[in-house]
Amino acid sequence: MICRMIEYIQTIGVVGLGRMGTAIANNILKSGFNLVVYDRTPDRTRSLVEAGAATATSPKQAAMRSDVLVTSLTDDRAVLDLVTGEEGILSGLRPSTIHIGTSTISPSVSTQLGEMHSARGCSYLAAPVLGNPSVAQVAKLTTLVAGDPMAIERCDQLFHAYCQKIINVGKDHAVANGLKLAANYILLVLIDLMGQVFTVGEKSNIDLQVMSQVMEMIFSSPTLQEYAKRIRTKDFDSVGYSLPLAFKDVQRILQSSSDVRAPLPYASGLRDKFLAAIANKLETKDCITIYEITRMFAGLTKSSG
Repeated sequence: MICRMIEYIQTIGVVGLGRMGTAIANNILKSGFNLVVYDRTPDRTRSLVEAGAATATSPKQAAMRSDVLVTSLTDDRAVLDLVTGEEGILSGLRPSTIHIGTSTISPSVSTQLGEMHSARGCSYLAAPVLGNPSVAQVAKLTTLVAGDPMAIERCDQLFHAYCQKIINVGKDHAVANGLKLAANYILLVLIDLMGQVFTVGEKSNIDLQVMSQVMEMIFSSPTLQEYAKRIRTKDFDSVGYSLPLAFKDVQRILQSSSDVRAPLPYASGLRDKFLAAIANKLETKDCITIYEITRMFAGLTKSSG
C-alpha cells in the first residue's frame, strides 16, 4: 500500500514544529516519505534535519516543494498568518497539492480555509487530532477529517503514518473542528472534575490511591458507553437510575462537600437541572433526562414522548 501511495505522494511538508508537529513529522519521516519542514524558530528543525529531512525557508517554499502539506499551529491567527501573504502557504500551493490542517481552530476559520483553498484550485482537509504529544510520539493519535473524499482517500497512508485511527466526518470542514472542540470540552471538564473529586477525597481523609482506582474503574465502565448511546437516542424511559434518586444523591453530594468545605460547582449545576426536570414533570424518567433541560436551555424543542 505505501509503495502505491508514494507513487503519487512522495514529499510531505510539515509547517509548525512544536511538540505535536515535531512528533507528527518524525513519524512521517519514519514511514518512508520525503520530508520538508519549516518553523519560524529554525532551531526546531535541527533534529529532523539530522534524521533526513530538508528545510524550507518560508511557508511558501514548504508548500511549493510538497505533494501534501501538514500544518500544526497554535490557533486561528497563527494559521491565517502562515496561510496568507506573499510568503504564505497559499501562494506556494500547486493545484494538486493537499493541505492538511491538524490544528485546533474555530469551525468558522476552518470553513474559511476550505473556501480559500478551493478558490486556488487545491484541497484543504480539516484534520484536527485527538491526543497529546506523548501519544503523538508513538503514532497513536486519532484524526477527525473532513473535506474532499478523493483527497482524504489519497492521504490515507499518510494519516496512518502518525495516527492509529482516522474518523471521516464528511465534506464540511467546520464539522471536524467542531468535533475537536467538543472532545476538548469533555476532556477539560473531566480533568477539572477529577481535581474536584481528589480535593474532596483529601479533605475527607480518603486514600487517594483508592480514589484513583475507583475513578479508573468508572471511566473504563461500559455503563458510560451505554449512557452515551441512550442520551443520543433520547431513551429516557428505560429507567435504571431514576431522576428523583439522582436528585437525592446530588443533594447528599452537596451536603458532604459543604461539610468538608470543598466546593463542587458541577454538583450545583446538576441540582438545578434536576429541579428544572422535576418542575417539567420528568420525574418518572431516568436521570439522563436532564439532557432535555440542556436542550431547552439551547432553544431546542422537547423530544416527543
